[in-house]
Amino acid sequence: MHPLTSFDDVGDPTGTPVFYFHGGGDSRLSRHPDDTIAESVGVRLIAVDRCRLVDSKRTLLSWGRDVAALADDLGLREYSVLGWSAGGPHALAAAAASPGRVRHVAVVAGMPPAKGLRAMPRDVRQVTRLARLNPRLALRSLTKWSRQPVPPTGSAECDRAYAEGRVESFREGPLWLALELAMLGRPWGFDPADVRTPVTLWYGTRDVVTPPSIGEDYERTLPNATLQIVDDTHQLLFSRWEPILKDLKTRALAERAARIFT
Repeated sequence: MHPLTSFDDVGDPTGTPVFYFHGGGDSRLSRHPDDTIAESVGVRLIAVDRCRLVDSKRTLLSWGRDVAALADDLGLREYSVLGWSAGGPHALAAAAASPGRVRHVAVVAGMPPAKGLRAMPRDVRQVTRLARLNPRLALRSLTKWSRQPVPPTGSAECDRAYAEGRVESFREGPLWLALELAMLGRPWGFDPADVRTPVTLWYGTRDVVTPPSIGEDYERTLPNATLQIVDDTHQLLFSRWEPILKDLKTRALAERAARIFT
């Protein structure tokens, strides 16, 4: 059995399967609210919650194995993954755990490995340090942060979805996020350099949370990565939702064809 029981399955039911992993302090609702976009580009989008996973034993690789088990439940032999912000490491972990099944990885404004956290804002580094010492030490700061307005996405409907995703994320409290930050602030249990699945990296020039330098480091580390730097903020997931899904589908189909004919 796996714990991934809270997810949305939307878009084209016969389309290219893509698992979506939200950011920290977010939920499966933290995505573009118009699911007809996924349908129009031929993507079956499975948006999976982590905000109910209060498990101190969870690791990135156990997450990857749980995603594979969920894919089994859904009858999916192969799939792609999309991770935003703190979901980025989870997307890479899914590929590390199931390299023969994951066709393509999209990392959108993804957090770096622990040694790269110095590129992130001071408040993120501080709360991650507290969470590493003891996750409960980070609860007060995370609760206070959860009550702040979400940053603008450039679209009123996306702003609403983002805000609703934040409320859903903290519905059962912040402990899940404290545990996750503690996990992300330690060695991941795999080396990104060993992830040979093709990866597209999306970073925004105006992102002050995960700046483009993180994407450049990933591009140097990952064996098969393409870096896309665009004029946008950390919320580029919302404003670039359609091109991200289109790119993911195109690359996933191309990689599947390449495997068939080689």
